[in-house]
Amino acid sequence: MIQQVYSHPDIYRIRVDLPDNPLQYLNAYVIKGPSGNLVIDTGFNRPECKRALGQGLQELGIRLQSDTALFITHLHADHSGLVGLFAAAGCPVYMHPVDYQYLVDSEDGSTWKAAEDNFMREGMPPEEIRTQFSNQARTFSPDPHFPVTTVQDGDHLHLAGCDLQVIHAPGHTPGLCCLYLAKEQVFFTSDHILFDITPNIQVWYHMKHALQRYLESLQKVRDLPIRLALPGHREGDTSIVGRIDEIMAHHDRRLAEICHLVKCYPHSTAYEIAPHMTWSMRGKKWKDFPPTQKWFALGETLAHIEYLVDHGTLRCCEEQGCRRYDLI
Repeated sequence: MIQQVYSHPDIYRIRVDLPDNPLQYLNAYVIKGPSGNLVIDTGFNRPECKRALGQGLQELGIRLQSDTALFITHLHADHSGLVGLFAAAGCPVYMHPVDYQYLVDSEDGSTWKAAEDNFMREGMPPEEIRTQFSNQARTFSPDPHFPVTTVQDGDHLHLAGCDLQVIHAPGHTPGLCCLYLAKEQVFFTSDHILFDITPNIQVWYHMKHALQRYLESLQKVRDLPIRLALPGHREGDTSIVGRIDEIMAHHDRRLAEICHLVKCYPHSTAYEIAPHMTWSMRGKKWKDFPPTQKWFALGETLAHIEYLVDHGTLRCCEEQGCRRYDLI
């Protein structure tokens, strides 16, 4: 499904359905310019996403060739999965180097192994770890062997006849980048700001203080003049200030909830705390969570625990290879 979301420049949204995924669909954006085009994000590396993106581009009369650029906002497979199609056609690909390197490092499984080892130290049983091999982030990731033009915070790109500012917003991933059309005040938020779901904040082995970084990145963009915000999933809005306030309040509640749970269940592992937290899973009990959702839930729990440890509210001790947490 294609929808024009802005005129002059002409910006379109292609809805790329994400089968068997609670995110439902990705918003792939296209800027059609007078002498070139820009595509922002792709969908998973799976046939259903390839078909949806391909049909959308065909309806817009866009062919994959050197005058069509691809900007990958971050490494997650639902945003980067089909990059190989663009690279094979000679399209320039832009991405932050931190997330690009993470894709490269993931090829041999070492990044997943590091995450698995960390989650086992946080109490996740080995049998739960084994269920993660069905995780869509693994199954539908791209081949990382593609040429890339790396971008940094504050870079200005002239693509599809537009001047776009790159805004590095670490948190959801270490290298997530938003794009901003300053003249038009159009903001491509990617998964940094979503409007009817809350972006998942995980722990990363190569980025400490993920939640702290994310909250700082929210403040970084809070005062941008914005007429239209275009998120990576679901629907957008005309303002981000109110949504930023809501997201920050959500994380305050999460932090308070963890403190309460650690008080109720002292000396618990993160995996023992996570089932007691409030999750939007339509009434499902923890034992019925799909494996991928357990992974994300534990990662989010850990990001908040890390924040509380860093700020001197919780202490961590390691016993028999497992980390346990108490209030200070």
